[in-house]
Amino acid sequence: MANRQTWTGRNLLVMGLLGATMLLIVGCAVVETSSESWRLANPAGAVTPAGDIAEPLFQVRQITIVADGEEKRVAVRGVSVAEALAEVGVSLGDLDRVEPALDSPLEAQTVIAVTRVTTTEAVEYKRLAFREVRRANTSVNRGVTRVLQAGREGRQAIHYQVTLENGVEVSRTQVRTEVLQPQVDRVVEYGTVGTLSRGGDVLRYSKVIYVTATAYTSGYESTGKKPGHPQYGITFSGLRVQVGHIAVDRSVIPLLSSVYIEGLCEVSRGLSGQYLATDIGSAIRGNRIDIFFESLPEALRFGRRRMRVFLLTR
Repeated sequence: MANRQTWTGRNLLVMGLLGATMLLIVGCAVVETSSESWRLANPAGAVTPAGDIAEPLFQVRQITIVADGEEKRVAVRGVSVAEALAEVGVSLGDLDRVEPALDSPLEAQTVIAVTRVTTTEAVEYKRLAFREVRRANTSVNRGVTRVLQAGREGRQAIHYQVTLENGVEVSRTQVRTEVLQPQVDRVVEYGTVGTLSRGGDVLRYSKVIYVTATAYTSGYESTGKKPGHPQYGITFSGLRVQVGHIAVDRSVIPLLSSVYIEGLCEVSRGLSGQYLATDIGSAIRGNRIDIFFESLPEALRFGRRRMRVFLLTR
């Protein structure tokens, strides 16, 4: 008698199914149920013509759907998350996320959260600063500058792919850059020639270096050559050595360069301070020079000194 009931007139109350289900039937229509709805059937093989069997039609579940900024409680008949969303008309985009997963079974009081994921392109514009390029001019006096080319800023577009979740940016990825207008360097020319006055003469120089100065002669004690040797008194440049010549490191002072050695006039009244780089030496490396003297006593008296050398320009 738990599943089968006899009803009189147009009202039938079915009780006892699953221990808690109550069904009110008016005629042959289901009017109300607390947790499940049922349908009436009169299958073949009924015991009496008047007997009807109540069989379950579907189960209704109360769930919560959070989507598009709203939270709704709805009753659905679907058995999975995907069926529930389709039943209530919530469509999904290709990138949207759903929790729980679409194939998850529905349970009582399930909360389905839909995260709307979209992508868009954003563009940022950036100024490109120009550089200042300085060019030395060895024919212009030091302190004189001239702008050869005015500088101009450039403009660059940086393109990003932006990912939004429920309208809020969560990430952006740079996809490409585009130079809309290239920058133009500012070119400035500056003079490197300095001037100094010595004995009424104005000397122009391009560089000042500090050196360790020593002295040498053309004799055997300095060159290893004696009078009569074919290379005696001949410098590396091919010129015959004389007062006013120095030996240098060619990587520091180019050969045949004119220099002014500050302070030589104080060493000897016969020295002018202007010298020509004509020779090299095995011991002359880096910021070192060897000054030629005619006699060994003069060279020994000079010894070793710290001096300032000006590289002269023609």
